[in-house]
Amino acid sequence: MEQCPGKRDWIGHFLAWLGGGLIVLTPFFGSWVIRIGTFQVPARLWPGNFIICLMAGGTLLTIGTLLGGGWWTAAGGRNHRHGIWIATGLTAFGAAGWAGWLPQAVHWIGLAALLALLAVAGIRTLVRRRKSGVRMADIPPMPFNGVLFVLILLLCVASDSMVLAKLEASRTAVATFVVVRVLTQLSLVSLAWWAVHLFVRWSPRGTRWLAGVMLGTALLGLLAEIGMNQLWGKGLTLFFGEFAAGDKFDLVRIMEGGNVKLGVAGGFGIVGALLAVVGFYHATKWLSAKVHLRLQPRALFMLSLGAWMALMLEQSTERFWNDRAGHWLQRRALMLHLCPYLSEPGWATFQVTFREQVRPTGAGATRKPDVHLLIIETLRADAIRPEIAPFLCRWRETECQPIGRTHSCANATHLSWFSILSGYPSVFWDRCRQAQRPAPLLESLHANGYRNEVRSAAIFDYVEMDTTNFGHGEATEEMVTVRVHPEAWPPHCSDRDLRVRDLWQQSVVSRPSGGTCRVMAIESPHYPFYWPASFKPPHPDFFTSMVFPFKPSQENIRLIRNRYENSVAFVDHLVEGYIAFLKANDRYDNAMIVVTGDHGEELQERGFWFHASALTREQTEVPIFVKWPKEMGRGEPVDQASHLDIVPSILDAIGCPPSQWEGLAGRSLRQTGERSVLLTTHYASQNGEGMHWRRGGYEAAFSWHKIWVPGIPERMWLDRMTGPGGPLRFETPQQAEAALREHFPDAFGRWFTRFELEPEEK
Repeated sequence: MEQCPGKRDWIGHFLAWLGGGLIVLTPFFGSWVIRIGTFQVPARLWPGNFIICLMAGGTLLTIGTLLGGGWWTAAGGRNHRHGIWIATGLTAFGAAGWAGWLPQAVHWIGLAALLALLAVAGIRTLVRRRKSGVRMADIPPMPFNGVLFVLILLLCVASDSMVLAKLEASRTAVATFVVVRVLTQLSLVSLAWWAVHLFVRWSPRGTRWLAGVMLGTALLGLLAEIGMNQLWGKGLTLFFGEFAAGDKFDLVRIMEGGNVKLGVAGGFGIVGALLAVVGFYHATKWLSAKVHLRLQPRALFMLSLGAWMALMLEQSTERFWNDRAGHWLQRRALMLHLCPYLSEPGWATFQVTFREQVRPTGAGATRKPDVHLLIIETLRADAIRPEIAPFLCRWRETECQPIGRTHSCANATHLSWFSILSGYPSVFWDRCRQAQRPAPLLESLHANGYRNEVRSAAIFDYVEMDTTNFGHGEATEEMVTVRVHPEAWPPHCSDRDLRVRDLWQQSVVSRPSGGTCRVMAIESPHYPFYWPASFKPPHPDFFTSMVFPFKPSQENIRLIRNRYENSVAFVDHLVEGYIAFLKANDRYDNAMIVVTGDHGEELQERGFWFHASALTREQTEVPIFVKWPKEMGRGEPVDQASHLDIVPSILDAIGCPPSQWEGLAGRSLRQTGERSVLLTTHYASQNGEGMHWRRGGYEAAFSWHKIWVPGIPERMWLDRMTGPGGPLRFETPQQAEAALREHFPDAFGRWFTRFELEPEEK
């Protein structure tokens, strides 16, 4: 066996290193589903989330390069007479897998062969070392950037512990939580640092700088995670995960939806942040060398193993000093856990099957009033006050149906629009997103001879709102958005709202009365809250910056609320103009008019800004105004309503038989009596609650595993239940179920075909 000299050695090393990385990364790159019997796991754990994909892909790539580079460097590949040809074969095999030329079975056989090759070569190396008398203790310690190690460990624990600000927990539960997260992160960070050490040792020259990139990226990511959590109540990971549709990640749409504009200053800011991280990394490296921090990589591995064993011991004995609620808090607060021991979730766990939603069958309407549906962005119910929205308050009290508390169906624009136009709970969103069929309301109106027109001051291709709600235009005669006619839209949001009004007015006067459904989106209350220069707002003092402060004072919060209420005041003025125009043109009395908000907005009531983080009342209580056609009267008082009631109400207004809409989750608002309302979301980063039931002052909150992934859950648990007197506590799951059935008697049959208490494991 001859040593591969110089350049040939580097080429073989690089090919082995690259080939191992390609082979291990192939399933992830190809989005494979790994099947072992009935067990299935996707190679991409969270499709569409750039941060999760970056971390998972980087981890797999590192493992692969360690296998390939380790075989060449530490396990004797470089000393094998055919080593360079084997390395070439590894790269060719990995490239073929990436190109999709290899069946999955062949790929797994190749990966098994690589592992076997590494194992055999490793054994041979150990035997050779033993014969030569070389001991592990004889290998000199490597430089150790212990300063950065400790900093990243502290940042990881701090990032985990930030969820405690969002949860109610006892002192014992908080202390135990911190201990568990310290042990968890100590195990993970030590293991990652050990892998980085091996990466540096086993990678070819010219690639070892990637280790610094890994550590710098981790530092920048942790700082962004903590900073965004402080500013918005959700970190970097969930932010990107929540704004992806299916397996698609579209940064441009995310930025547009959040009114984020990256200019020259923003670009310089990003470059400056990167340079600062690079400088900080080298500073910690210099400081660690200055104090002579060195160790063997195996010490990190043993530290990781020891922390994990301590974690296992703590979790297995915790039941002796921590109650069920405190232990479960650890499980539901964070996604990543290293201990297989699981506590029973929540107060009670249920096996559920959501009731399949009926789709209105088509023709059958006996009336054809015009339908006007105005959906206002970010409109909180408590903003409708006489001093802010005088017209809407008068209109509600004198001409609209009296409705008590009113709720959205979700806490995000695309989910709420979906429920408003379909009448389906938002858990069905992903299924309908994939179907790309017009929403049931539009399809039913179209089948009954209606002309459907949709106009918006914003975009509809955000999170696939266009194909999810409108299909490919089969039921919509006119759809105008900023994307369709860009030259017709002034740049300012409120000016675009005025343009939408003008186009709507042209449509009203150009068509005969009856038989047209006009859907309008009004955008002015969207962050950072707009109104035109010509409008005199009710609050002369308001926050003038488009960027909210990181740590707002009470005065900051007051001024920002003033800014938000000024935008709502403009909406009130705008809707007054809509109604006045209809009355002036004799098109009001016989029209069905529905005005609602898509969701609300938190303005630091719970320590957070914005929406899409929880089903709190600030994010989900929106106004719903319903003006029926004159011949149907004003409508009887209803205690509460939600977006799910809009489709049944409109179909009732046009005279469709009840059989077409009684199978939906909502009810026509002409049906009186107390009712429960249902809210669902997969945007639950603030408290982990994905479903709320509300009725008569009671609220039940539910959760499920992988709540952040859109879909229809089949197993969920009751996280909490509150009533007029405060939180309810239960001794047994049976008591929890009984309380649900007592306070929400109509929920089970309306929304589920199966809702069964899951037996507890003995």
